[in-house]
This record gives sequence, C-alpha cells and structure tokens, in this order.
Amino acid sequence: MRKKRVKKLIAPLIALIAILTAAPIIAGAASKVNGKSIVTNNIHDNDYSARKRVADCYVVDNGNSTFSRVENMGDIVLIETYNSGLTLLGQSFIGMELPVFGGFWGGAKYNYVMFGRDNPGHDDNLEVLRLVRFDKSWNRLGSTSVYGGNTAFPFYGCNTDFSEYGDTVYVRMGHMTYGGQQAVMTMAARTTDNALIQLQCDVSGLSYGAYADSAATFIDASDGEVSTLDHCLGTPHAVEFGKYTAPAGGNFISWCYTADALSLRGAAGSNTPGTSIGGYEVSSQYRLAIGVTDSYDGSSPNRNIFIATVPKSSYYTDEVRIAYATGYAYGDLESAMTPFVVKLNMDQFVVIWENRSGYAETETVNWVFINGSGQLTSQVYSMTGCLSDCQPILFNGKIVWYTTNAAKCTVYSFSAANSGVAPSYSARQAIVNRGTDYSKVYDFAYYINRYPDMRVLYGNNPSGALQHFVNNGMAEGRQGCENFNPIAYKNNYADLRNAFGNDWKQYYMHFINYGYAEGRNARR
Repeated sequence: MRKKRVKKLIAPLIALIAILTAAPIIAGAASKVNGKSIVTNNIHDNDYSARKRVADCYVVDNGNSTFSRVENMGDIVLIETYNSGLTLLGQSFIGMELPVFGGFWGGAKYNYVMFGRDNPGHDDNLEVLRLVRFDKSWNRLGSTSVYGGNTAFPFYGCNTDFSEYGDTVYVRMGHMTYGGQQAVMTMAARTTDNALIQLQCDVSGLSYGAYADSAATFIDASDGEVSTLDHCLGTPHAVEFGKYTAPAGGNFISWCYTADALSLRGAAGSNTPGTSIGGYEVSSQYRLAIGVTDSYDGSSPNRNIFIATVPKSSYYTDEVRIAYATGYAYGDLESAMTPFVVKLNMDQFVVIWENRSGYAETETVNWVFINGSGQLTSQVYSMTGCLSDCQPILFNGKIVWYTTNAAKCTVYSFSAANSGVAPSYSARQAIVNRGTDYSKVYDFAYYINRYPDMRVLYGNNPSGALQHFVNNGMAEGRQGCENFNPIAYKNNYADLRNAFGNDWKQYYMHFINYGYAEGRNARR
C-alpha cells in the first residue's frame, strides 16, 4: 500500500535551512507556506526492506547557480528556490492535478511531475495518469494522459523513475493491474507535442521487460538505448538488468536482453528483506546497479553495499561482476542501509549511504567514489548527518540533498571532488604470502565477491582473506580469480591430472611456478 508520510499541525510550516560539510553551519531563513499547514519528516525514508515507494522530496539544479527543493505536501507541491549561499530566492507551489502524487524529475530542459487517480472500477475511460511538463521557470507547457491503462491503482508497490532521450521522455513506475497483480508499467511521451508514444501496461514478462511483483524499478535512455533495472520479487527472483532492442527516441516496446545482477535468496514471491536497490546508472561501457544485500546463504544478518555491473556490449548473467563498498561481517553490529548513487560524469560516480548499528540509525552519512566499471576509486568518507527519500544531486561541485524533521529542513552537502586516495585494500594487486606471489591465481575482490562466507568473514580484512585462500581455499578448490579456474586447469591437461589427481593445491602451485610461464590455459 502507498505510505502517507504527511501529518497536519496547527502551526504553519517553518523551514530552517542549514548546510553541512564536515560540521553544520546554520545559514537560516524562515518562510511560510500557504496550504493546510502540513509538516513532514523524511529522515531515513530512503531505506526500505520490502518495497521502495514513490519519493515525496527532491532537489533539482536549475542550471543558473540556483537549486530548488520540490516536495509533495499532500494537497500541493511545494517549490522553494535557493542560491548557492542557501538564501531563499522564492517560494511557490503547484496544485495537485490528479489526487495521487506519482513523482518528480528535473530533465535537461524540462521539469516533469506525475499525477494519478485510483481506478477500482477498471474504467478504461478514466484518466489514471497525467505527466505534466514545465519549463525550468515552472511555467506549465502541457501534459500527457493515460486512460484506463490496465491500472486499478497507480504508483503501487514501487517507486517511479524517469529518463529522456532527445524529445522523448520515459517514465517507469509501479501499478496494480485490473487482474490484481502488482507490476511495472512504462510510458513514453513526446515533448514537442505531449503525445503519448507508447504504453506498456500489461504483464508481458521477462522477454519484454514488464515484470510482475517488482519492489523497485529504474529506467535509463540517456545513451540511446532504453535499459531498465528491477528488484523482482517474483520470477525471475533477482535484481534484473534489462535492455530493449529498439533504440531510444520512439517506440520502445520490443524484445529484451536480460541479465541477473544479483540472485535473491528465498522463494519467488518472498520479500527478501535483506536486499534493497538504491540506484541505476549507465557509464560509457557498463550498466551499474547499486544496492545493499545480506549474504545469499543467510549466514549473516549484516547488509553490505554492492555495485553490480554488466558490459553494455554483451548482456549475459555470467558477465555480471559485483564489487562491495563495505564488508561488515557476522558479529559486527553495523549494517549498511539503502544507498543512493550520483553520476558525476560518464565514468565517475559517488555512492552514498547511512549505517545502522543493531536496530538504531547511526546518524552518519558515508560515501565512496567509483569508476565506470564499478570499482572503488577512493577510501570511504563519512560525516555526521542523515539521508532521506531525497535523491542527492550534483550542484556547483557539491553533492546536495535535504532532510525534513517537522518544521526543520536541513540541507547537506559534501565536495564532489575525488581525492584519488585508493581504498585501503587496493594493494591487493601484489599478493604475497610467506615469499610466494599469488597474484596469478588470486584477487581479493574476486574471492570475497564469489563466496558469501568469505565476504562475511573477511570483507574488510584482505590479509585474513589471503591466509584463508592459502591455508584452506586452494585445498578446497575455491576459485581465487577470474583467470584461474582449478577445475578447468585439471580438465585441460592429462599430465597434470596424472601427477596431482585431486590434490587441488598442487594445480595452483604448478600454475604459479610453471603453467603461467608455459602459456597453459587455466580457463574454461
């Protein structure tokens, strides 16, 4: 069900604005909103354990050294504009054109607000969706409507996401179908005349990218291809990459390439509370899914930040790679909460998250920089503060977002400049233990990503992971890196099988000492 986050008070809304870098600096201004005197509390609202909902709070870069706060207040949509010094420049609101708020997005040229209406009677002549387009000064330019749309309840069961390519805007969202299924639906509209180009509102399944039972959904068309990411609770029971074969800029409904970004534990239909998805981005060569998950085998309650990538050139599950930004292990009190991701350019991103200690939020915001292939390129930074359901943005060289706590609104920021300090475990490229260099058969990131128990036990302990590999992993036949598969090495060479039998450690040592220099094939 949709979650109501607003509550009514007698007092008017007062906005106290602060900006945080390493420590808070008050730069306040008071303002008053005409309406029903509604205040909000969005702290920690991005974290979800079952289904991601439509956000109520947003910030948008206006392209003129100002940014705006956009917030669904229940009966109005509030718009407050600030300069880079956090001086309030203006305040306005737009009315609710349909009863249900469905999301906001600031595109390159236009701002978009989605509204909807419940349709329990399954009336095909009822307007259930309205995408309203504004210019950057919030002048209304037109709207695109959907009637019927196999929709009993719009924006049901997951979030709403937007993208655009040329004069086409795409919206992907949840809904409850006439048949009583929660599913994703996608629409494409043309900005030149507000025409509805195409609507995908039936549950057509994996091959056409229209899933039933999606807890979160994302869409991107910025590179000329319409691609998606879904947190599928049904079938497939996975976080699923999708890419339509039809190019962006027109009709998008076509056959889909798909790849499992992350398999979910439990049976299809279960809520898998250990996993949640925070964002989806596209780099020059990869598609990236950013989220948080516990261990697949359920051996640890700790949740860790993951970055899953698939090459844009080939969409296959076996080419998906996963890196982790955290390594909280069993016994640690801390877990990560649902992250955000902000795109800095085509090959630089920043991942942002809060921690939880036991059942309590730590009031600490963490972030790390990653490159276009999903690898960490900085240490993990932190600051005192909170996240909310407000997606952070890049504004004037800073990452900016805000939280609300009753009448108090706090704006946070940190520098978007990457110091270039590599993660503390980046020295894993030279793996030496007791004089032996294992780099030909072992890579720390690969080892902990492939084996959940290793990630749980040694996610933040590279030396411990290497010792496990040397003392136990090789004897167990565990694969330590992408380029050395012990089973393949054994099967490829009869002389090695005759010499070593099932003594797995001998295959590793042979490849290190002889096989690599001899050019032997250790891959399937």
